[in-house]
Amino acid sequence: MSATDSTRRDFIKGSAIAGIGASLVGLSGQTATAAGSGAQKAVTLPSGVKIAGGISTVRPRPKGQMSVHDLTTQPLEKVRVAVIGLHRGMTHVESALGIEFAEVVAVCDIVAERANGAADACVAKGRKRPAVFSGTEHIWEKMVEMDGIDAVYIATPWEWHVPMALKSMQMGKHAFVEVSAAVTVEDCWRLVDTSEKTRKHCVILENCCYGENELFMLNMAREGVFGELNHAECSYIHDLRGLLFTTDSEGDWRREYHKQYNGNLYPTHGLGPVSEYLGLGRGDQFKFLVSVSSPERGLTKQRADHNPGNGKYNGETYYCGDMNTSILKTELGRTIMLQHDVVSPRPYSRINALCGDEATFFDYPPRFALNSPHKYGLETGGSESWITDRDMAKMRELFTHPLWKKLAERAKGGGHGGMDFVMNWRLLDCLRAGRTPDSVVYDAAAWSCLIEISSYSVATGSMPVTIPDFTRGLWKDIKPLGVAEKSA
Repeated sequence: MSATDSTRRDFIKGSAIAGIGASLVGLSGQTATAAGSGAQKAVTLPSGVKIAGGISTVRPRPKGQMSVHDLTTQPLEKVRVAVIGLHRGMTHVESALGIEFAEVVAVCDIVAERANGAADACVAKGRKRPAVFSGTEHIWEKMVEMDGIDAVYIATPWEWHVPMALKSMQMGKHAFVEVSAAVTVEDCWRLVDTSEKTRKHCVILENCCYGENELFMLNMAREGVFGELNHAECSYIHDLRGLLFTTDSEGDWRREYHKQYNGNLYPTHGLGPVSEYLGLGRGDQFKFLVSVSSPERGLTKQRADHNPGNGKYNGETYYCGDMNTSILKTELGRTIMLQHDVVSPRPYSRINALCGDEATFFDYPPRFALNSPHKYGLETGGSESWITDRDMAKMRELFTHPLWKKLAERAKGGGHGGMDFVMNWRLLDCLRAGRTPDSVVYDAAAWSCLIEISSYSVATGSMPVTIPDFTRGLWKDIKPLGVAEKSA
């Protein structure tokens, strides 16, 4: 679903933070001075977010709300889904059509052709034609008011994610929200409070948590292959320069954030899997972040070199540095390096690295070093060398995740190397069984809020900024959930 120009202008006007060199509009709480090019700027942080590594204030849970970290629901014979936004959302429609216990009951897009095309695809697969909603910007509201929907997929521009998720939960539906679930800390808290109040799941659709290598690493981490975990590295490095200057696509609205924020604009693809390896939110927790950004060059150069839109974008100023690097510290003292770069000529990478006192794994390409390769019957390796491809194959035989083994054949040809199908099967199966999904609203909030948190750190001269505890202290006692279960 494409945002209209008027909606985009309203969104920008109401943005909680702008890039260095523009006005930084605060919410409430601590004030610090931003170190930027030009005049110093006043930065006011949200309540509970502190500068210089101070202890983040835990917001009290409002009366009548209960934690949803272990929320279970009534089992379902058939999971009825609705999808808003049929550009990215068509992947979710196709996944549901390949799942015998799922039914697409409604589809929605502002573009009628896309909405009707999704409905036609359901009929072509021998399924009942879903209800179709299209034509106006707020037609989605009528869809989520429908009876007979269990979960609403939200695959729209970011400014729509929070209002759509809130209304879906308020109308008694679970919300499955594309990345990033929210942009601001305050909106993350709104998602948390509404999920707790309505007792409905709000799950971030982080497909990278369900990739073959990510599940492989998660399984090994849970099985103790890495020993004591101490460090991880992750990123979203993806050359999107051409896409960011296209109209009628996600690039047009995603470019707006480069005009408003200077930080990590897309943290969850790398951070979601790493958070699951480390058990963040369940036994450990983010503590604070330090973030630095390089100068902005890539988007300005792309515009100058290619004149997209015949000069349409010449008046735009971009604030987001080409490379943002953030270092996160956890309550247990572990560290994470998180990077973002979508405007440089560089091959795709999520880095996807995990280090412990017994083993280290780096992805892109996948490499593995172990202290004691003989424990696994390997012929190569050792603490100072990578194992051979042959021994990597042996490790995959031992530790390929049971969920991937179960679904790999069915996932062939699916989006993003099959991870989209695996994610959707798993999440819908959790709803069918009534079990808690692999991630809940606290994860969606913790991973998503780093867009704003990283921008605050950059804006204050790379000072440490605390990361809110959306579990309200429960992380200390919550056990890891979900995706590594052997019964998957």
